[in-house]
Amino acid sequence: MNATVLHIDQRERPRVSQIASLSDFTCMPGEAFDAQQIIDNANISIYCLDHAARQAIFTELPPGIDLAQASFYYQAQFDQAQRLIAIPYDVLYKLTDRISLDTSRLILIHNIGRCGSTLLSTALNEVDSVVSLSEPDTFSNFVALRYEDRDEVIRLLQCCARMLFRPAVAGQFSRYSIKLRNQCVDIMDLYAAAFPEAKHLFLYRDALGWVASIYRLMSRHDPPPPISRAEAVKWQAAYYNRSIESVDSFFDPTVDTYSRGMLLGGGWLTMMARYLELYAEGFRPLALRYEDLNAQPERILNAVFDFCGLPSSRIAQALTAFERDSQENTKLARDNAQTGNTIRLPDDLAAWIRANLSRHPVINTSDFVLPGTLD
Repeated sequence: MNATVLHIDQRERPRVSQIASLSDFTCMPGEAFDAQQIIDNANISIYCLDHAARQAIFTELPPGIDLAQASFYYQAQFDQAQRLIAIPYDVLYKLTDRISLDTSRLILIHNIGRCGSTLLSTALNEVDSVVSLSEPDTFSNFVALRYEDRDEVIRLLQCCARMLFRPAVAGQFSRYSIKLRNQCVDIMDLYAAAFPEAKHLFLYRDALGWVASIYRLMSRHDPPPPISRAEAVKWQAAYYNRSIESVDSFFDPTVDTYSRGMLLGGGWLTMMARYLELYAEGFRPLALRYEDLNAQPERILNAVFDFCGLPSSRIAQALTAFERDSQENTKLARDNAQTGNTIRLPDDLAAWIRANLSRHPVINTSDFVLPGTLD
Protein backbone atom coordinates (compact mmCIF):
# COMPACT_ATOMS: atom_id res chain seq x y z
CA MET A 1 0.00 0.00 0.00
CA ASN A 2 1.71 3.13 -1.25
CA ALA A 3 2.12 6.52 0.37
CA THR A 4 4.35 9.48 -0.46
CA VAL A 5 7.09 11.11 1.60
CA LEU A 6 6.95 14.92 1.75
CA HIS A 7 10.29 16.56 2.56
CA ILE A 8 9.96 19.69 4.70
CA ASP A 9 11.55 22.87 3.35
CA GLN A 10 9.95 25.41 5.70
CA ARG A 11 7.32 25.48 8.46
CA GLU A 12 5.16 28.32 9.75
CA ARG A 13 2.14 28.55 12.07
CA PRO A 14 1.21 32.25 12.38
CA ARG A 15 -1.44 31.76 15.10
CA VAL A 16 -1.72 29.45 18.11
CA SER A 17 -5.43 29.02 17.40
CA GLN A 18 -4.84 27.87 13.82
CA ILE A 19 -5.94 24.29 13.24
CA ALA A 20 -3.24 22.00 11.83
CA SER A 21 -3.06 21.90 8.06
CA LEU A 22 -0.71 20.72 5.35
CA SER A 23 -0.20 24.44 4.60
CA ASP A 24 1.75 24.69 7.89
CA PHE A 25 4.66 23.26 5.89
CA THR A 26 6.31 24.01 2.59
CA CYS A 27 7.18 20.57 1.22
CA MET A 28 8.73 18.85 -1.72
CA PRO A 29 7.21 15.52 -2.83
CA GLY A 30 9.68 12.72 -2.39
CA GLU A 31 9.93 8.97 -2.69
CA ALA A 32 7.22 6.35 -2.36
CA PHE A 33 6.64 4.92 1.12
CA ASP A 34 5.14 1.63 2.21
CA ALA A 35 2.18 2.76 4.34
CA GLN A 36 2.15 -0.56 6.16
CA GLN A 37 5.27 0.59 8.03
CA ILE A 38 3.20 3.19 9.86
CA ILE A 39 1.33 0.57 11.86
CA ASP A 40 4.43 -0.53 13.79
CA ASN A 41 6.37 2.75 13.87
CA ALA A 42 5.49 4.69 17.04
CA ASN A 43 7.44 7.73 15.78
CA ILE A 44 4.86 8.31 13.04
CA SER A 45 1.61 10.05 14.01
CA ILE A 46 -1.38 11.43 12.15
CA TYR A 47 -1.21 15.25 11.90
CA CYS A 48 -4.16 16.41 9.79
CA LEU A 49 -6.50 15.62 6.93
CA ASP A 50 -6.08 17.13 3.48
CA HIS A 51 -9.68 16.51 2.50
CA ALA A 52 -9.51 18.35 -0.83
CA ALA A 53 -6.86 15.86 -1.97
CA ARG A 54 -8.50 13.00 -0.02
CA GLN A 55 -5.38 12.16 1.92
CA ALA A 56 -4.21 11.97 5.52
CA ILE A 57 -0.95 13.66 6.53
CA PHE A 58 1.38 12.04 9.07
CA THR A 59 4.48 13.41 10.79
CA GLU A 60 7.58 11.38 11.54
CA LEU A 61 9.31 12.54 14.73
CA PRO A 62 12.73 11.65 16.16
CA PRO A 63 12.76 8.63 18.49
CA GLY A 64 12.03 9.23 22.17
CA ILE A 65 9.38 11.99 21.89
CA ASP A 66 6.28 11.11 23.92
CA LEU A 67 3.38 13.05 22.42
CA ALA A 68 1.20 12.09 25.38
CA GLN A 69 3.36 14.37 27.53
CA ALA A 70 2.94 17.37 25.21
CA SER A 71 0.67 20.19 26.41
CA PHE A 72 -0.50 20.42 22.79
CA TYR A 73 -0.09 17.34 20.60
CA TYR A 74 -0.26 19.25 17.30
CA GLN A 75 2.37 21.78 18.39
CA ALA A 76 4.88 19.09 19.32
CA GLN A 77 4.30 17.44 15.95
CA PHE A 78 4.80 20.75 14.14
CA ASP A 79 7.98 21.58 16.07
CA GLN A 80 9.60 18.15 15.86
CA ALA A 81 8.53 16.76 12.47
CA GLN A 82 11.44 15.47 10.42
CA ARG A 83 9.30 14.69 7.40
CA LEU A 84 5.67 14.21 6.41
CA ILE A 85 3.95 11.21 4.86
CA ALA A 86 0.80 11.54 2.74
CA ILE A 87 -1.58 8.57 2.62
CA PRO A 88 -4.66 8.40 0.35
CA TYR A 89 -7.97 7.82 2.09
CA ASP A 90 -8.44 4.42 0.50
CA VAL A 91 -5.11 3.29 1.94
CA LEU A 92 -6.01 4.77 5.33
CA TYR A 93 -9.24 2.77 5.33
CA LYS A 94 -7.42 -0.47 4.51
CA LEU A 95 -4.81 0.12 7.21
CA THR A 96 -7.25 0.97 9.97
CA ASP A 97 -9.67 -1.84 9.11
CA ARG A 98 -6.97 -4.09 10.59
CA ILE A 99 -6.75 -2.14 13.86
CA SER A 100 -9.11 -2.99 16.70
CA LEU A 101 -10.06 -0.28 19.20
CA ASP A 102 -12.55 -0.79 22.02
CA THR A 103 -14.28 2.61 22.02
CA SER A 104 -16.05 1.85 25.30
CA ARG A 105 -12.58 2.56 26.78
CA LEU A 106 -12.34 5.95 25.02
CA ILE A 107 -12.78 9.22 26.94
CA LEU A 108 -13.48 12.44 25.02
CA ILE A 109 -12.92 15.75 26.81
CA HIS A 110 -15.15 18.37 25.16
CA ASN A 111 -14.57 21.90 26.42
CA ILE A 112 -14.94 25.62 25.76
CA GLY A 113 -11.21 26.25 26.29
CA ARG A 114 -9.46 27.98 29.22
CA CYS A 115 -11.52 25.86 31.62
CA GLY A 116 -9.15 23.25 33.08
CA SER A 117 -9.43 20.76 30.23
CA THR A 118 -5.65 20.56 29.69
CA LEU A 119 -5.25 20.07 33.43
CA LEU A 120 -7.79 17.24 33.42
CA SER A 121 -6.04 15.61 30.46
CA THR A 122 -2.73 15.87 32.32
CA ALA A 123 -4.33 14.38 35.44
CA LEU A 124 -5.59 11.39 33.47
CA ASN A 125 -2.10 10.95 32.03
CA GLU A 126 -0.73 10.53 35.54
CA VAL A 127 -2.70 7.29 35.82
CA ASP A 128 -0.52 4.40 34.71
CA SER A 129 -3.34 2.66 32.82
CA VAL A 130 -4.43 5.76 30.84
CA VAL A 131 -2.98 7.64 27.88
CA SER A 132 -4.49 11.07 27.26
CA LEU A 133 -3.67 13.16 24.17
CA SER A 134 -4.15 16.92 24.30
CA GLU A 135 -5.50 18.35 21.05
CA PRO A 136 -4.49 15.97 18.28
CA ASP A 137 -5.62 18.27 15.50
CA THR A 138 -6.85 15.62 13.12
CA PHE A 139 -9.96 15.66 15.30
CA SER A 140 -10.17 19.45 14.95
CA ASN A 141 -10.14 19.13 11.15
CA PHE A 142 -13.65 17.71 11.33
CA VAL A 143 -15.07 21.15 12.15
CA ALA A 144 -14.42 22.00 8.49
CA LEU A 145 -15.97 18.70 7.37
CA ARG A 146 -19.26 18.95 9.26
CA TYR A 147 -21.30 19.46 6.06
CA GLU A 148 -19.55 16.73 4.08
CA ASP A 149 -20.94 13.21 3.62
CA ARG A 150 -21.86 12.26 7.18
CA ASP A 151 -21.19 8.53 6.82
CA GLU A 152 -17.70 9.15 5.47
CA VAL A 153 -16.96 11.77 8.12
CA ILE A 154 -17.90 9.31 10.87
CA ARG A 155 -15.76 6.61 9.26
CA LEU A 156 -12.82 9.00 9.05
CA LEU A 157 -13.23 9.90 12.74
CA GLN A 158 -13.09 6.23 13.64
CA CYS A 159 -10.03 5.71 11.42
CA CYS A 160 -8.21 8.61 13.08
CA ALA A 161 -8.93 7.21 16.56
CA ARG A 162 -7.56 3.81 15.56
CA MET A 163 -4.43 5.44 14.20
CA LEU A 164 -3.93 7.51 17.36
CA PHE A 165 -4.24 4.51 19.66
CA ARG A 166 -2.87 1.69 17.53
CA PRO A 167 -0.99 -0.97 19.54
CA ALA A 168 2.48 0.34 18.64
CA VAL A 169 1.58 3.64 20.33
CA ALA A 170 -0.86 2.77 23.11
CA GLY A 171 -0.75 -0.99 23.41
CA GLN A 172 0.19 -0.96 27.11
CA PHE A 173 -2.79 1.21 28.15
CA SER A 174 -6.33 0.13 28.94
CA ARG A 175 -8.00 3.56 28.62
CA TYR A 176 -7.59 6.23 25.92
CA SER A 177 -8.48 9.91 26.18
CA ILE A 178 -8.59 12.81 23.73
CA LYS A 179 -8.82 16.41 24.86
CA LEU A 180 -10.40 18.43 22.04
CA ARG A 181 -10.22 22.10 21.01
CA ASN A 182 -13.06 24.47 21.81
CA GLN A 183 -14.14 24.78 18.15
CA CYS A 184 -15.06 21.10 18.39
CA VAL A 185 -17.94 21.89 20.76
CA ASP A 186 -19.96 22.66 17.67
CA ILE A 187 -19.61 19.11 16.30
CA MET A 188 -20.08 17.10 19.50
CA ASP A 189 -22.92 15.33 17.71
CA LEU A 190 -20.42 13.88 15.21
CA TYR A 191 -18.19 12.54 17.98
CA ALA A 192 -21.21 11.06 19.73
CA ALA A 193 -22.29 9.33 16.51
CA ALA A 194 -18.79 8.02 15.79
CA PHE A 195 -18.16 6.86 19.35
CA PRO A 196 -21.51 6.11 21.01
CA GLU A 197 -19.91 3.85 23.62
CA ALA A 198 -17.25 6.39 24.65
CA LYS A 199 -17.35 8.41 27.85
CA HIS A 200 -17.99 12.07 27.05
CA LEU A 201 -16.98 14.87 29.43
CA PHE A 202 -17.75 18.58 28.97
CA LEU A 203 -15.80 21.30 30.77
CA TYR A 204 -16.80 24.96 30.97
CA ARG A 205 -16.52 28.03 33.20
CA ASP A 206 -18.33 31.31 33.86
CA ALA A 207 -18.33 33.89 31.08
CA LEU A 208 -16.42 36.63 32.89
CA GLY A 209 -13.67 34.28 34.07
CA TRP A 210 -13.40 32.73 30.61
CA VAL A 211 -13.08 36.06 28.80
CA ALA A 212 -10.64 37.31 31.46
CA SER A 213 -8.41 34.28 30.92
CA ILE A 214 -8.13 34.96 27.19
CA TYR A 215 -7.95 38.72 27.79
CA ARG A 216 -4.76 38.03 29.78
CA LEU A 217 -3.20 36.33 26.76
CA MET A 218 -4.29 39.18 24.51
CA SER A 219 -2.70 41.73 26.85
CA ARG A 220 0.75 40.39 25.93
CA HIS A 221 0.36 41.88 22.45
CA ASP A 222 -1.05 45.00 20.88
CA PRO A 223 -4.85 44.66 20.91
CA PRO A 224 -6.45 44.12 17.50
CA PRO A 225 -8.54 47.05 16.25
CA PRO A 226 -12.32 47.03 16.78
CA ILE A 227 -14.45 45.58 14.00
CA SER A 228 -18.02 46.12 12.85
CA ARG A 229 -20.85 43.96 14.09
CA ALA A 230 -21.15 42.37 10.65
CA GLU A 231 -17.45 41.47 10.70
CA ALA A 232 -17.77 40.07 14.23
CA VAL A 233 -20.64 37.81 13.24
CA LYS A 234 -18.81 36.69 10.10
CA TRP A 235 -15.64 35.90 12.08
CA GLN A 236 -17.60 33.91 14.66
CA ALA A 237 -19.41 31.91 12.00
CA ALA A 238 -16.13 31.07 10.29
CA TYR A 239 -14.48 30.00 13.56
CA TYR A 240 -17.11 27.31 14.15
CA ASN A 241 -17.87 26.72 10.46
CA ARG A 242 -21.49 27.75 10.96
CA SER A 243 -23.90 29.89 9.00
CA ILE A 244 -23.97 33.60 9.74
CA GLU A 245 -27.68 33.32 10.59
CA SER A 246 -26.99 30.73 13.30
CA VAL A 247 -24.67 33.02 15.31
CA ASP A 248 -26.22 36.42 14.57
CA SER A 249 -28.50 36.35 17.63
CA PHE A 250 -25.51 36.08 20.00
CA PHE A 251 -24.45 39.65 19.19
CA ASP A 252 -26.40 42.68 20.35
CA PRO A 253 -27.98 44.28 17.23
CA THR A 254 -27.87 47.73 18.84
CA VAL A 255 -24.05 47.71 19.04
CA ASP A 256 -22.22 48.67 15.84
CA THR A 257 -18.57 48.20 16.88
CA TYR A 258 -17.03 45.20 18.60
CA SER A 259 -13.74 44.88 20.46
CA ARG A 260 -12.01 41.50 20.65
CA GLY A 261 -13.25 41.14 24.24
CA MET A 262 -16.86 41.65 23.11
CA LEU A 263 -16.32 39.12 20.35
CA LEU A 264 -15.16 36.62 22.96
CA GLY A 265 -18.35 37.21 24.94
CA GLY A 266 -20.37 36.22 21.90
CA GLY A 267 -18.18 33.14 21.45
CA TRP A 268 -18.83 31.91 25.00
CA LEU A 269 -22.56 32.23 24.43
CA THR A 270 -22.29 30.41 21.08
CA MET A 271 -20.65 27.37 22.68
CA MET A 272 -22.98 27.25 25.68
CA ALA A 273 -26.03 27.47 23.43
CA ARG A 274 -24.69 24.65 21.25
CA TYR A 275 -24.41 22.43 24.33
CA LEU A 276 -28.06 23.15 25.16
CA GLU A 277 -29.11 22.25 21.61
CA LEU A 278 -27.37 18.90 21.73
CA TYR A 279 -28.49 18.19 25.29
CA ALA A 280 -32.09 18.68 24.16
CA GLU A 281 -31.40 16.13 21.38
CA GLY A 282 -30.24 13.53 23.90
CA PHE A 283 -26.47 14.11 24.19
CA ARG A 284 -25.59 13.38 27.81
CA PRO A 285 -21.98 14.07 28.78
CA LEU A 286 -20.83 14.58 32.34
CA ALA A 287 -20.51 18.38 32.56
CA LEU A 288 -17.93 19.88 34.91
CA ARG A 289 -17.31 23.47 35.96
CA TYR A 290 -13.78 24.87 36.09
CA GLU A 291 -14.64 26.57 39.38
CA ASP A 292 -15.44 23.19 40.98
CA LEU A 293 -12.39 21.47 39.49
CA ASN A 294 -10.19 24.24 40.84
CA ALA A 295 -11.78 24.35 44.30
CA GLN A 296 -12.42 20.65 44.91
CA PRO A 297 -10.15 18.62 42.62
CA GLU A 298 -10.41 15.38 44.57
CA ARG A 299 -14.21 15.42 44.58
CA ILE A 300 -14.34 16.16 40.86
CA LEU A 301 -11.79 13.48 40.01
CA ASN A 302 -13.78 10.99 42.07
CA ALA A 303 -16.82 11.74 39.90
CA VAL A 304 -14.79 11.58 36.66
CA PHE A 305 -13.18 8.27 37.61
CA ASP A 306 -16.53 6.78 38.57
CA PHE A 307 -18.16 7.99 35.31
CA CYS A 308 -15.29 6.69 33.17
CA GLY A 309 -14.83 3.38 34.96
CA LEU A 310 -11.34 4.20 36.22
CA PRO A 311 -10.01 2.74 39.48
CA SER A 312 -10.48 5.10 42.43
CA SER A 313 -7.18 3.81 43.82
CA ARG A 314 -5.43 5.89 41.14
CA ILE A 315 -6.96 9.26 42.09
CA ALA A 316 -3.96 10.12 44.24
CA GLN A 317 -1.78 9.69 41.15
CA ALA A 318 -4.01 11.99 39.13
CA LEU A 319 -4.00 14.70 41.81
CA THR A 320 -0.26 15.24 41.37
CA ALA A 321 -1.07 17.08 38.10
CA PHE A 322 -2.58 19.91 40.15
CA GLU A 323 0.84 20.75 41.58
CA ARG A 324 2.07 22.41 38.37
CA ASP A 325 0.91 24.49 35.40
CA SER A 326 -0.40 22.02 32.82
CA GLN A 327 0.50 24.48 30.00
CA GLU A 328 3.99 25.23 31.28
CA ASN A 329 6.49 26.27 28.58
CA THR A 330 3.76 27.09 26.05
CA LYS A 331 2.38 30.41 24.86
CA LEU A 332 -0.71 29.76 27.01
CA ALA A 333 1.19 29.27 30.28
CA ARG A 334 0.25 31.22 33.39
CA ASP A 335 2.03 34.48 34.08
CA ASN A 336 2.65 33.17 37.59
CA ALA A 337 2.34 29.46 38.37
CA GLN A 338 1.16 30.17 41.94
CA THR A 339 -1.29 33.04 41.48
CA GLY A 340 -2.62 32.33 37.98
CA ASN A 341 -4.50 35.09 36.18
CA THR A 342 -4.67 38.33 38.16
CA ILE A 343 -5.83 40.61 35.33
CA ARG A 344 -9.40 41.89 35.74
CA LEU A 345 -11.68 42.70 32.87
CA PRO A 346 -12.34 46.38 32.27
CA ASP A 347 -15.61 47.35 33.92
CA ASP A 348 -17.20 48.41 30.65
CA LEU A 349 -16.41 45.06 29.01
CA ALA A 350 -17.77 43.09 31.97
CA ALA A 351 -20.92 45.24 31.89
CA TRP A 352 -21.37 44.63 28.16
CA ILE A 353 -21.00 40.85 28.58
CA ARG A 354 -23.67 40.85 31.30
CA ALA A 355 -25.97 43.03 29.19
CA ASN A 356 -25.51 40.85 26.11
CA LEU A 357 -26.29 37.71 28.14
CA SER A 358 -29.42 39.28 29.58
CA ARG A 359 -30.88 39.21 26.06
CA HIS A 360 -30.71 35.40 25.86
CA PRO A 361 -33.91 33.61 26.92
CA VAL A 362 -32.06 30.87 28.86
CA ILE A 363 -28.33 31.56 29.26
CA ASN A 364 -28.83 34.99 30.75
CA THR A 365 -26.20 35.10 33.52
CA SER A 366 -22.42 34.84 33.36
CA ASP A 367 -22.38 31.94 35.86
CA PHE A 368 -25.12 29.92 34.16
CA VAL A 369 -25.08 26.24 35.14
CA LEU A 370 -25.69 23.82 32.29
CA PRO A 371 -28.00 20.82 32.65
CA GLY A 372 -26.07 17.64 33.29
CA THR A 373 -23.48 19.47 35.42
CA LEU A 374 -22.06 17.55 38.37
CA ASP A 375 -23.84 18.83 41.47
